[in-house]
Amino acid sequence: VDPGPQRRKAVGLAASVVVLLLAEAAATLYYSGVQKDFTTALQAKEMERFYAGLCKTGVLILIMCPVMALHRYTAGNLTMAWRAFLARRLAQAYLRGQGPDCNTFYRLKLTGDIDNPDQRICQDVIDFVEVMFSLVSDFTATTMSVLGFSAVLYKISPMVCFGTVFYAVLGTFVATLGFGPPIMRCQGALIRQEAGLRYVLIRTRENAESIAFFRGGPAEWSHFEKLFGNLMETVHRFVVINTGIGTFNQCFHWATFAVVPLLVGPSYARGEVEFGTLAQVSMAFSTILGGLTLVMTKLETLTGFTVRVWRLYALELAVQRVGAQSSQRQHGGPSWGHIAAHELSGDGPVVLRLRCMTLRTPPGPGAVQQTLVENVSLAISEGESVLIAGESGVGKSSLLRALAGLWTDGDGHVELSRATCFFMPQRPYMFLGSLREQLLYPRLGQHGADDAELEEALRLVNLGYLLDQHCLGETKEWSALLSLGEQQRINFARVLLRSDLRLALIDEGTSACDPANEAQLYGLLCRQLRSYVSVGHRPALRRYHSHALLLHRRHQHAGLDHGATSSDVSTSSASGFALSLPGPRPEGPTLLCMGDFERAHGGSWAGDGYNSCAEEASAGLEHAGV
Repeated sequence: VDPGPQRRKAVGLAASVVVLLLAEAAATLYYSGVQKDFTTALQAKEMERFYAGLCKTGVLILIMCPVMALHRYTAGNLTMAWRAFLARRLAQAYLRGQGPDCNTFYRLKLTGDIDNPDQRICQDVIDFVEVMFSLVSDFTATTMSVLGFSAVLYKISPMVCFGTVFYAVLGTFVATLGFGPPIMRCQGALIRQEAGLRYVLIRTRENAESIAFFRGGPAEWSHFEKLFGNLMETVHRFVVINTGIGTFNQCFHWATFAVVPLLVGPSYARGEVEFGTLAQVSMAFSTILGGLTLVMTKLETLTGFTVRVWRLYALELAVQRVGAQSSQRQHGGPSWGHIAAHELSGDGPVVLRLRCMTLRTPPGPGAVQQTLVENVSLAISEGESVLIAGESGVGKSSLLRALAGLWTDGDGHVELSRATCFFMPQRPYMFLGSLREQLLYPRLGQHGADDAELEEALRLVNLGYLLDQHCLGETKEWSALLSLGEQQRINFARVLLRSDLRLALIDEGTSACDPANEAQLYGLLCRQLRSYVSVGHRPALRRYHSHALLLHRRHQHAGLDHGATSSDVSTSSASGFALSLPGPRPEGPTLLCMGDFERAHGGSWAGDGYNSCAEEASAGLEHAGV
């Protein structure tokens, strides 16, 4: 979208607001003179001048009412445009990043650098825009009023003018230094603690069933009560500080009640000034004092505003850092400490190639990086499928995350065509939309499938009964309505609707499916895609793959961390995981054909009961002609 028209519109609105503020300031200054005239006329009992002054006041009100209404309307539109610009900018950087593989939201979650980015984008942006616009408007209007009334006050009494300035500066200095820092600390703590409290309640809602199974309500309440108690302690500190600044401000302004009569009263008694001058001086004094003490009276607002500015600035820096790292991965190569990603041509026979790839866990708060896979080089050609196996926690899913570009810490190169690769996690993401959008996700606006194709895809993955209960355009909370096995079948339906795919990365994508459905899904996948990499524990998965990799922990050596391990494969690293292959030690890790893999590991990886079920399901699939 071209930002030019929006920028011109915002500039026009801002200019209009400034002009309207000037008009209001001029009207206020004009009214001070009118007030002086009709007050003096009243004191002199000149009723004709008095009523003339009141008529001028009425005309001024009639003229200024539409001006003030237009000012409020223009200011509201400017605030709305500014909020939309900032929210869209931050949300786009957070959700889309600076490239298709940036995944800023995921990387910020891994590093833990930014807490509650949702609150920063939604709530902090609103607070920032509203407070910022209010402060700018107040400072602009105050500046205009102070300049105008200073001339009036100086003309009447230079001593009153300079005394007002000194008194206001002194009060602002004392309030800012005495109350500003503690208010800012309390504001920051309040924002963080309130966000943490909301997060606890959101997690409880999202995991309600698991908590209910554990009967964990009392534990959740205890955790909530502890966090809420900390919040109330911070609120109490804030109340104490706010009481101090409020009392100081009130006493400071009460002390000004005697200033004007004290300074101007003697001049009036000597006949040097008119009676109306007292009212004019009082109005000018109040306006100048209010303008010069604006920082003091809005100290609480300013400190909260400062906290939100730092939160938004931290989010901006974080997304820029992630974008820069993504660009380095694309163009800087592995010398930057990241696995370099390269695009493969769609014309060649190779669908995935790893060159000297070493994978490490992402850095995180309090986490120590570990090497998971070291110096891996392999190539998968079209028509080949690989099963990555190994015990739980050995790094199978982590390797898939590296292939998908989610985990990038390490060295080496990953080559694949991102546009024709589809990642299938164990728990598929259910989009907040219709059943049609579930099937087309993530290419909601780029599909060419009609409803008949969508319905056929559902039937092929044994979800045709959903069409008896829901229409394709129906919007539901699908993550709560569908079981995990049904969600995994939705994921396979998404693959069937993508004719451009060459490779799928499957992270235990059938773990919640029964053997019959698993056989059905992999049979469909073989005919649709032919090349895929799977992670799984079930022995029956071997029959659906042409090659296998077995990840194996290394044995612990003296002097290493508790998590450090070694392996049967010769490598220079003393920690992490390696690819375990049978027979003599190879020069480097290689893929193993499934037949050789079964001869080497079949006995130790057998599951006769499950295999028999899978074979029966596969036979049924072949009998059905799928």
